[in-house]
Amino acid sequence: MAGSISTLGVGSGLQLQDILDKLRAVDQGVVDRKKTDVAKFQSQLDEFTVVNNKLLTLKSSALTLSLAGTFIGRTVSSSSESSVSATVTDGAIVKSSALTVDNLAKKSSWVSSGVLDPALTPVVSGATAQGLTIGMAGKTFTVTVDPETTMNQLAEQINGASDNTGLTATVINDGLDSAHPYKLVLTANSYGEGSRITIDPGSQLSELPFTVQGGQADQNSLNAQFSVDGVAYQRQSNTISDVVTGVSLTLKGKGESSITVANNNDQLKETITGLVTAFNDVVQEIKEKSAYDAETGSFGVLRGTTLRDLSYELQGLMSSVSSNTYSGKIKSLFDLGLELNRDGSITINDATLTSALDDHGDDVQAFFIGDSANDIEGFADTINNRLRSLTSVSGTIAGEKSAVQARVNDLNLKFEEETARLNKKYDLLTKQFVALDSYMNEMTSMSNFLTGQFNNLSDGWSGTGSSK
Repeated sequence: MAGSISTLGVGSGLQLQDILDKLRAVDQGVVDRKKTDVAKFQSQLDEFTVVNNKLLTLKSSALTLSLAGTFIGRTVSSSSESSVSATVTDGAIVKSSALTVDNLAKKSSWVSSGVLDPALTPVVSGATAQGLTIGMAGKTFTVTVDPETTMNQLAEQINGASDNTGLTATVINDGLDSAHPYKLVLTANSYGEGSRITIDPGSQLSELPFTVQGGQADQNSLNAQFSVDGVAYQRQSNTISDVVTGVSLTLKGKGESSITVANNNDQLKETITGLVTAFNDVVQEIKEKSAYDAETGSFGVLRGTTLRDLSYELQGLMSSVSSNTYSGKIKSLFDLGLELNRDGSITINDATLTSALDDHGDDVQAFFIGDSANDIEGFADTINNRLRSLTSVSGTIAGEKSAVQARVNDLNLKFEEETARLNKKYDLLTKQFVALDSYMNEMTSMSNFLTGQFNNLSDGWSGTGSSK
């Protein structure tokens, strides 16, 4: 500490250092109160940031509800998942369609006669090579099969042919004939008539003839065959995306089903309740930080700020009735089930909200997003615009923070100035106390000297008198 000397007071015998410390403590207390004020204002700055962030969350929820894209979410369901399943894109037309699956798309396949050992049994007899000609999609390719070629080798030849038109050869054990269990199956890589496999009858191998898989004769289509709302369709795949707009169908089996496209009301409910949750979060924060704390005997850090009454303004916004002139059924959040609570929070009645979304979905959308063509501001834009004025870099909260920060800077500057003044004052006072201590030490020494001289004189006078 400035002004502290360990030997101060030795010369005078007085508690000069103690006196100096107590005087410094009194003056320092006045200065330190500014630090306390700084801490209080710093708490306000921190709380402004907390409230601002919560308002931004509320603003984000309102912004989401101001966008038309929020209201185009769709769900799709099938009354018979064993017959058909479906997926849907946002914006698809809300409707139901009757679908009947008559036939699934298939992959063309041929199966050979059987052999005992696919690694040893030749598939061509005699000494002359044979050519197996396979066709698909209007194209053919020929595999030259030499004598002694086995089933395994033939499968490799077919799969490795550079002009293979899109099929795969697979050796299987069907377990039907123990004497000839292994067969070669040719399977198209794609579904439908466009990938139907043909084999030139004149090129059938002498020891390994192929036959078309059961039920896949020319008169039986390999395409998917189905009808939607009574209109018949054929496709080469079981995945259909060009019949019901915005809906992708996956055919799974024969049968009838109803495909229903509906608004994604569950997602909308989550978005609307998210707005309510964000509102309650910021209101409770402001209420808590403005209230009186009986334990500490003081009010919260927002008590003396303009944010103290913000919760009332926000509640007024959330409960406001739209002045829009459109003929919708939804005029305020009360029509969606808004309920005001005594603690300042709000809740949404789930049954009322569900009913409003199911019965008046278009009106709910119009309420939130308004009608820009007719210059009608939606409820969500009203909330979003007000919160923008609060949270922007030039908004209300930013202004509050700037004012408080200026006070913090001013107090810090004053603290530094007054601390420097105290240091200077007590440096000077310490020097004065040192001088006082030295002076009193000299006075004490002089007093002791004079006392000694007087004693000596007194003793001399006393001795002279006794000798007479």
